[in-house]
Amino acid sequence: MTEGNPENQRKDSVHYTRHSRAKYGSYARIAESENPQGSIHHEDQVTPDLPEAGVELAKVEAEKFFAELNPGTDELFFVSSGQTRALETAAIYRGVAKAKNFEILAPENVRGNLAREIGGGDIRLVRNLSLKPSNVLIDSIFNPDRTLPAINWDAVDLETRNRWEKAHKMIQDDDKGSWGANMFHHGAEVKKLFPEVDTAEELYESQFKNLLRLAEFGMKKAGESGREKNLKILAFGHESYMGHALQQYFENHEVKNCETVTFELDEQGAFTLEHRGAKVRL
Repeated sequence: MTEGNPENQRKDSVHYTRHSRAKYGSYARIAESENPQGSIHHEDQVTPDLPEAGVELAKVEAEKFFAELNPGTDELFFVSSGQTRALETAAIYRGVAKAKNFEILAPENVRGNLAREIGGGDIRLVRNLSLKPSNVLIDSIFNPDRTLPAINWDAVDLETRNRWEKAHKMIQDDDKGSWGANMFHHGAEVKKLFPEVDTAEELYESQFKNLLRLAEFGMKKAGESGREKNLKILAFGHESYMGHALQQYFENHEVKNCETVTFELDEQGAFTLEHRGAKVRL
C-alpha cells in the first residue's frame, strides 16, 4: 500500500528543465564537415555531449530538485528532447531519482535507439521537446564569437557566406552573451536574411503551445489513472521555445542550464506556470 493521496488532493505537475552545460559536439562535427549546412539526426549524434562541468551541474541540481519531492507520495515519468545534451541530463536526474527510491514509470516505447541507450528504457523521446536544426550553419549565426564552432567555409557558396557574415555581424555588434539570448533578441532581424529561421515568437506559437497541450493531456490522464501517487512529469529540453512565453508572463526570457519551469493545475482547473518563485495563471 502506497502513501498516495486521494484523487481530490492530487498534486500532479510537469517540471520542464533545460539541459545542462554541453559541448554541442554534433553541431561542431557538421560545421567542420563537407556539408556545414547539414542537419542534426537524432540517431547520429556525438556522445557524450555533457562535459564534466555539465555532469556535475546536473547532479547538483537533481539533488536539489528531488529534495522537494517525496518517493512515498510522488512517482516520476521522464520525457526528453532527442538531442543528446537533453537526454544525458535526463539520465543523470533519473540516476539520482533511482538512488532516492523514487518509482519511475517506464514508457511503452522510448521512440529511438539513442534514447534507449542513454536513458535505459526509462526516458521517452518527445519530438515536440526537440529542436529541429535543419541547417547548422544558419544556427551558428547566433553564437557569440567565443562559442562559434570552426566552419568549413570552402564548402559554402559565396552568396550564403556573405549573408551569414552580414547576419552574424548583427550579433557581434549587439551580443547578448549566449546563443539563446541572441536568438531571442535578434531572431526577427536574422530572419530577414534567412527566412527559414524560427523566431522566439514563432516557436511560442508552435512548440510552446503544443507543450501546454501535452502537459494538460498528461495531467488529465494521471487523474484518470486510479494510481495513488502524484504524477510528476519530468521534461528535459531547450530554452528557445520557452523564451517568448517567459518574457510575456515574467518579463525574463532566460532559462539557465538545469533551471526548471513548473506547470500545474490550480484548484479551479486552470494552468499555472511557475518560474523563479513567481507564478502566473495562464
